[in-house]
Amino acid sequence: MVRTSPSPADRRLIDLAAQRGAEVSARHLERWRSRPSPLLPSHRRDYPGRPTGGSSSMADDRLVDLVVWLARNRRPGTDRGHLALRAFGAGLPVPEETVQDAFVRAARGVEDELRRGFGELPEDGDLQEWVYDGADALAGSRQRRPTAVDRRIGAIDRQVQALVEPAAAEFAARFDPGAAEAESLDRNDRQFHAAVAAMAGPGELTPDTLARYARGLVGNGMPQWTAHLLETDPRDPLAAVAEAPKHQAPGLPAHSAANHLLSVARDAPLERLHTAWTAAAQMPGWAENTCAAVESELAAGQPAKATERWAIDMVVPFDRLFLADALSDPDPAPGTQALTALNLLFMTDAINTTLAITDDDGRETIRRLAPPFFLSLVTVE
Repeated sequence: MVRTSPSPADRRLIDLAAQRGAEVSARHLERWRSRPSPLLPSHRRDYPGRPTGGSSSMADDRLVDLVVWLARNRRPGTDRGHLALRAFGAGLPVPEETVQDAFVRAARGVEDELRRGFGELPEDGDLQEWVYDGADALAGSRQRRPTAVDRRIGAIDRQVQALVEPAAAEFAARFDPGAAEAESLDRNDRQFHAAVAAMAGPGELTPDTLARYARGLVGNGMPQWTAHLLETDPRDPLAAVAEAPKHQAPGLPAHSAANHLLSVARDAPLERLHTAWTAAAQMPGWAENTCAAVESELAAGQPAKATERWAIDMVVPFDRLFLADALSDPDPAPGTQALTALNLLFMTDAINTTLAITDDDGRETIRRLAPPFFLSLVTVE
């Protein structure tokens, strides 16, 4: 195939990349612009008008950083979507359609996993029975012993609970008198209900189930302000996600979590996707630092701020929503990080809906309890 020489705009990109030590050819630029999912935008066109006529492409110097990054990060067999996500995460001007497609692909992965685990959505019959049978089968197939992460968190819990036992007993007597007798969900039960929520939607979980889920995240008998509210407050804790998501994948119930994630991937502004991507990247470091700080204080026999924060989170388990998952995957692949970002956006969109109608005390509670990466996504002003 005969190829024309590079345009003046491409020649400028090649030269500027060379000045930074990056070897780039016209063929590279052509391949990075190819569809589907182009990694490099086309040059903008300049139309001088008649009598000069015609148009000419002009090199955008902002693309030089992207070209250099692609030159330095290209590898044979590299997943194009993962490359796009990493470049996007670095703040480079990857085409918006490519970025969105990469996030949609992450959401589609959840769809595929649910279809494999549950089978085909029945045309007739009891939908709820099908969901619960499928979730039961999934939870049964995933029974496992505690991992190193589970054991680490459990060891910290036991030490902190022993330290705060007198204060915890007083708190329980005043604010959560049923803590000692309350039932919590064990690991397999939590997996079962997580599978139900993933397939049928979070609204399938009752407040009582959510309360038992929260109690199962920390040691038995520990007072739980969050669980107590779920057990006693008549308001619907999931009202913010009551409506079916805008985008629907075929073969899934309307309220499936996969549909929520798909809707976030399709509709979230690029700036918000980037904020969530950054937050997801911060989670493993936050989780490790959180555990290490408490372990250090406990080993020295000098419990301080980190231990106090851990104890508070046992009572109001906000951090527990992220801690184990973040510790389990300290270096997530781009697709996994994209999915975490979508989950964060889904959660914070629901929380922001609630915060919009709450009072200053509610917003202050979020400011105090939410981990720093999460605060970048919620609206607490």
